[in-house]
Amino acid sequence: MVTMRHRNRALIARPLVGTVLAGLVAGLLMVAAPSAVAADGPLNPLNPLIAQRLHNPRLGTDVALVVIDAASGSVLASHKANAMQLPASNMKLVTAVDALTALGADTKFTTRVRAGATPADVILQGGGDPLMSNVDLKDLAAQTAKQLTGAIAPGQSVVVHVDDTLFAPASDGPGWTAGYVPFVVASVSALARINDYKSNPAALAAKAFADDLTALGIASTVGAPVKAEDAAATLAQSAGHTVTQAVARMLSVSENNIAEVLFRHVAHALGQPTTWDGGRAAAMHVISGLGLTTDGVVLADGSGVSREDRLSPTFLAQLVRYVRVTNPAPYASMFADGAMPLSGQTGTLAAHYGRYTTKHSSCAAGAIRAKTGTLFDTIGLSGIAQSTNGERIFSILVNNRPQRFPELATRQAVDGLAATITGCWGAKPAR
Repeated sequence: MVTMRHRNRALIARPLVGTVLAGLVAGLLMVAAPSAVAADGPLNPLNPLIAQRLHNPRLGTDVALVVIDAASGSVLASHKANAMQLPASNMKLVTAVDALTALGADTKFTTRVRAGATPADVILQGGGDPLMSNVDLKDLAAQTAKQLTGAIAPGQSVVVHVDDTLFAPASDGPGWTAGYVPFVVASVSALARINDYKSNPAALAAKAFADDLTALGIASTVGAPVKAEDAAATLAQSAGHTVTQAVARMLSVSENNIAEVLFRHVAHALGQPTTWDGGRAAAMHVISGLGLTTDGVVLADGSGVSREDRLSPTFLAQLVRYVRVTNPAPYASMFADGAMPLSGQTGTLAAHYGRYTTKHSSCAAGAIRAKTGTLFDTIGLSGIAQSTNGERIFSILVNNRPQRFPELATRQAVDGLAATITGCWGAKPAR
């Protein structure tokens, strides 16, 4: 997640089957059209309860929220739903959809070792695998050592060069706060190991690869970066990780570097420059192609770290509904176990993070699958909630979070809203 840890207008209650909901204070939540709430009976308790629970000092006054019925798409509850807010890591929902749409779930990211200018030169060519590990490098080194045996003189040393030119030169994203780099998010490279947030991950990967070759009996050093010739022989290649695997890891633990690598890959797939501007143009093209309204949407990066990103709860809810209901097959992996967090159980919603552990929210453990988001002043939660009246899709974005409360207090207040959406936290506190 983005682990670093901005007007509140009243909304007027709409008529429900010709009758204004009793108990709704003027200036609170809009309720759904009749077709959306028929299954809930003539008086849907969801809306007045959310209206009441939005008045929580831990949430502050800059909260935007929407709840829609998954089946019909009708609005069940809404508060500032079209406000363009900082989304924090809820931006990763957009990146996941972009990647699965533009690249396909089964596409693999392959790292290769190519022949260099002489038999004693090899080129470690980055394929933008956001999950590449030390184990992958060791496997590449073992394959390369076999190829070099007999091709170089006994005892001859090898020079390892880096080719990370698949992406534009690394740079910080627009709107990235200086303190986030490289601890929360790192400059993007086509050659980097998972969880390596240091300033030159390509060079460090090359050093690890050279050390692996040396341990196998082929003395190796790191030379100057080069661009591999297209016709250069492939000496070794990794099995590669899939888009599905990368998306799952990104959503589960909210890994920022994965998001930014995928942001670049989408640009490359669409023939755009693999720059921040190219990534933004490609991401907007993909989302617009799904038929979603993008007025006011700003996709400055892929992770949600940027202070320039802007999404609304309405946009996020419609995005989730598209991949959950309208066209679910290409995006099923987003909702699979090990991907989007499950309330109180997995990923960034696990109980050990204090999520769905309070007396008001624990009843919703296992009933919500949603993406979290955190910046120092932003808390977000968007996804799906199982209720007794069917599946509901929701998005909650808290901006200008009151700094006198810890982040966890605001997260738990958001969890309470989500528990209200499921219906498990009713008019009386859960016991």
